[in-house]
Amino acid sequence: MITQYFADFGNIVNGLDFVLNSEIHIRKINDFLGVIETKLTFEFGVLDILEVIKLTDNQISKKKYKYHFRRPTGEMIFRYDNAPHHQNVATFPHHKHLESVITESIEPEIVQILAEIKAIIIENND
Repeated sequence: MITQYFADFGNIVNGLDFVLNSEIHIRKINDFLGVIETKLTFEFGVLDILEVIKLTDNQISKKKYKYHFRRPTGEMIFRYDNAPHHQNVATFPHHKHLESVITESIEPEIVQILAEIKAIIIENND
């Protein structure tokens, strides 16, 4: 199942027409644990992805994740993660950073993150 998750992730990322460059690094640690580290470059920014994937009872879960979207200059646009800080957020440990604001967030899927970035790209092209 870990291998299939990696394949599905690659298919989603490689099927995007608005990515200028992609670097995908996948490590299968064993049949129950894997890591995805990805850097996607867009016209208006860069998305750094980290997912630590765990298989338990035939279910894939994200033990750890980070989706960090930044301008080419390095300034953060947004970041989703589940680092165990910001305990005051109702969706702890899941949260979203927007510049200097921390907001509630559910655990996002890669397709949601990419749709949010595409909306930003479209907005910047108007």
